Amino acid sequence: MVNLLSLVLVPALGAVAVAINSILPRRIKPEYIAASAFLITSALFFIGVIVGFSGFSIGIINSIDFAFTLQLNGISLPFLLLAVTLPALGLWSAVKEINSGKALFYIFYLLSYASLIGVFISSNLIAFFIFWEIVLISFFFIITFWGEEETRRKAGMKFLIFTQFGSLTLLGAFILLFIYTGSFSLGTISSMISLVPSYISYVIFAFVLITAVIKMPMFPMHSWLPDAHVSAPTAGSVLLAGVLLKLGGYVLILFGSILLSSVMRSIQIPLMLLGVFTVIYSTLAASSQTDFKKMIAYSSIFYMGLVFIGIASLNQIGESGSIFLMVSHGFIVGMLFVLAGILKEKTGTRDLNRLGGLMSKMPLYSVFLVLAVIATLGVPGLSNFVGELLVFIGAYAAYPITLVALAGVLIATNYYLSALKRILYTSLKKTMSGVKDISYADAVQLSIFSIFIIIIGVVPIVITNSFSLTI
Repeated sequence: MVNLLSLVLVPALGAVAVAINSILPRRIKPEYIAASAFLITSALFFIGVIVGFSGFSIGIINSIDFAFTLQLNGISLPFLLLAVTLPALGLWSAVKEINSGKALFYIFYLLSYASLIGVFISSNLIAFFIFWEIVLISFFFIITFWGEEETRRKAGMKFLIFTQFGSLTLLGAFILLFIYTGSFSLGTISSMISLVPSYISYVIFAFVLITAVIKMPMFPMHSWLPDAHVSAPTAGSVLLAGVLLKLGGYVLILFGSILLSSVMRSIQIPLMLLGVFTVIYSTLAASSQTDFKKMIAYSSIFYMGLVFIGIASLNQIGESGSIFLMVSHGFIVGMLFVLAGILKEKTGTRDLNRLGGLMSKMPLYSVFLVLAVIATLGVPGLSNFVGELLVFIGAYAAYPITLVALAGVLIATNYYLSALKRILYTSLKKTMSGVKDISYADAVQLSIFSIFIIIIGVVPIVITNSFSLTI
């Protein structure tokens, strides 16, 4: 069996190796060390999926029940798939884009990688929170130091302020759980949650909800996301949209619908209406964007709105659809952000008004772009279809009125097909006459994204059978 500690330890040691390598007289390229850490961690994960995982635990401060405990819970595995694979798939984009401070970038990137994995396998809430904070701080530096020159500092600070507020509310929830159950162990808390007074349960859930609303993000706490995406380097956007946003859904399922389901059910209607409003608002906002990357960012809010509706449905079909959709969206949006990065690299712009006719100049790129767009629109046989179907079935079973969110799917279809037309099918602009198609390395990167999207769509059981809605 593969010990879960190895999934955290390998990238953490990779970050240490990059730091040591940077001060040696004869240095290895830091991207080689990072690539090795990603490959080893990914191999360990997929071996573990086949042969099984073993937990790890060591006590640190017994008086406050602080232990470094790694253990899979019922919903860990699909999130762990995202955390292990997506940052690794974004590595090639970093190799192309990051030209200064490479060693420091890969240190933060590997720390983010290790900590994301740590969040999804931590069963002690203190360890959970430490990993959570390392992710946020590392990503703040990735945006601020290596994002787009004009906007990166403002976007990084906005990201930090919003997400740190969400961290404080999550910490408040954890402290209250400890006070009333006497433990930071997720298993112990689950067995003793009935001892928590009803009014305290509502306070805990309110804290968790604030964290989730910021992190996913939902209206009106969404404004940090488009700025962060537009400013972040491509590898950062893959990590942010593919995995970081899913932290919000993860805590809402784990501490909301599983641990405090009775509290969540008492305010179910407002929650579902919030999800519906976010879906409609974000699709309308996306429709007005001319920057392709910013359009994808608002589209991410749309899909997180659907996820929120599925979780709030509080039935197995809807919640399973939410988890499935988070996995699917992770791979699709990661691919879309890589495509947006390549578009900027090849043409010098992401402005849809300045693009056109690239099908004739970039046929291979066009194939991948069409695949990503039809996948995100939920075409059967590709990964989003199953997730969206389950979410809407679950939402209808809870409150039929939530099918209003289907309007968001129609609006999303319009703006994605419009963007596809403006990028590929209109007349070729004179400024694009010298554009060249993607490299073989780009094609390999995009092909791996495509393989995941197709496998998950054709054989959805690989995801649906990988989790149960339990702690």
